[in-house]
Amino acid sequence: MKPLNRQAYGAAGAFTNIVTWAKDPEGFRRKAEVIAATISMYVADVEGAEPLSQRAEKRTMTEEIEDMVLRAELNPDAIVYGTFLTYPFDAG
Repeated sequence: MKPLNRQAYGAAGAFTNIVTWAKDPEGFRRKAEVIAATISMYVADVEGAEPLSQRAEKRTMTEEIEDMVLRAELNPDAIVYGTFLTYPFDAG
């Protein structure tokens, strides 16, 4: 995600995990854009969007992601994001 106002945010952007209900990658991105807008950011890119079952087959879930899943599991409208890992400048 990237901030709408970089000076106010104090960083060029951030990476985060998002857990939400979506039928396809486009639906996932739309929900990510909804949550980004609520915190004055926008989605620059989506990496690794996949169903939870596929992710669980490939990797061990962190405690944070397991908690996010529990919070989203019973609410089809949930959009849960994790810790923001900020980066100070754009690669280039």
